Amino acid sequence: MNLKILEEIGLTKGEAKVYLTLLKLGETTTGKIIENAQISSGKIYEILDKLIKKGLASYIVKEKTKYFSAASPNRILDYLHEKENEIEKKEQEFLKELPFLLNIEKSGKKSYETNLFKGINGIQTAIFEALDYLEEKEGVLAMGIISSKKEQFNLLWQRWHGERIKRRIFCKAIFSDDKTEYYKAFKKMNFTEVKILRGITPSAIDIMGERTLIFTYGEHSSCLSIKNQEIAQSFKSFFETLWKTAKA
Repeated sequence: MNLKILEEIGLTKGEAKVYLTLLKLGETTTGKIIENAQISSGKIYEILDKLIKKGLASYIVKEKTKYFSAASPNRILDYLHEKENEIEKKEQEFLKELPFLLNIEKSGKKSYETNLFKGINGIQTAIFEALDYLEEKEGVLAMGIISSKKEQFNLLWQRWHGERIKRRIFCKAIFSDDKTEYYKAFKKMNFTEVKILRGITPSAIDIMGERTLIFTYGEHSSCLSIKNQEIAQSFKSFFETLWKTAKA
């Protein structure tokens, strides 16, 4: 059996080796465990104690000698379920503290920040973080939207807009083209208004509250996120000028 399977569910390498040895030998003494598992004599009682606490081993005393045996492998499933329950409890406890931690994070944020996020995972982090800090009344301004980017990015944005709409946040968007399925789907979204302005910009730009996000899509996709009220206001003014020129 691959020891890594047992290690991945929470046993140490030594615990995994001793447990498998106990399964193989049956009821046995520490001397035989040390010999077969090739475990240091100084570590054997510590390992056995941990296995017993996890419910994976037990012992009896015969003529002043301890004989150890392994619990049924079915007990490992019980052990996993117990760990799942512990994780669920910890998750619930953490959720109670999360608002407090977010307030600490927010109070510690500078009035201006610049961060570069790379790849689809980085862009996902940037746009959902910006959405979390966005208030309903602020809305989203997006311009230079190019529909020809990789499908994985279109799917990411569809999921993001789904969350935006759930929060009833309005979006005004200026597309560079209107011939794609992505544009048609975008135009049908609630809380969304779309216009066209061809050749508007080589980069997509979103303004969300005091954040300005500048995207590049290609071999090295990235998002430059700028948190600065003055810069955001400048881009908002630029957007409104373009919005008057764009066609519905």
